[in-house]
Amino acid sequence: MPPSSGSNEFSSGIHHVDWPVVADEEQLPRDAMEALDKLTQLNGSSPSASAHACGAVSLVGAMLATAGYAGLVALAEQIADELDDEKRNELTRLAQGIAGGGPGATYGALADYAILLYRRYRGMDGGMEYRKLLHLMQRAGFSPPRQQNDDDVARTLDRKGECWPAKISIFGDEGDHWILVGRDTRGLFIFDPYPREDGSQIIRPGEADWKRYVEAIGKDEAGRNTIGFLPAVSSSDGA
Repeated sequence: MPPSSGSNEFSSGIHHVDWPVVADEEQLPRDAMEALDKLTQLNGSSPSASAHACGAVSLVGAMLATAGYAGLVALAEQIADELDDEKRNELTRLAQGIAGGGPGATYGALADYAILLYRRYRGMDGGMEYRKLLHLMQRAGFSPPRQQNDDDVARTLDRKGECWPAKISIFGDEGDHWILVGRDTRGLFIFDPYPREDGSQIIRPGEADWKRYVEAIGKDEAGRNTIGFLPAVSSSDGA
């Protein structure tokens, strides 16, 4: 999703801004979910790439929510055979630096990890296609929800540890932005990679924007899989 100038909002009233919540050089907290609450796709060393990296950042969010920082090291190993030597070495370096908790554990490094994934798997239109994000989620060890229902988030993801992306619409009638829905030890949550005006990227039931996100997931596209949960079978629709 490309940034605009100033602040913007969904038609349903979810407010975004076009700058990161925290600076790239800020150290990551020990709690990975606390880090996820401030991570945005506009962090990182490449503004042009980060503008379209919502799918990759959502995948990183799923790893942090289920396996913490160590999950980034595991993901680098799980997709190593799909990367050239340069990308494999850089992804591993970033993952180990983040997981190690030293000087390399910054928000900028976390975002650059996602940007590297984005550059490897981006589609022809600049975003990440359904089929590529599905492939990555499966390589990372995630399975599609047993029963997907775009209008019922709670029943779609009813078990702790489940995470699955959904595509919503911001600028038009078709899906143009990936978010992540999941359950952690605290319960159901939504992670929005694009910087939110209130400075919190994690939204939970009962918070002001929760219903707005759920309604955005549930929009009907007349049979086209451009809005809603990532389908369990490959789709030719682009991101």
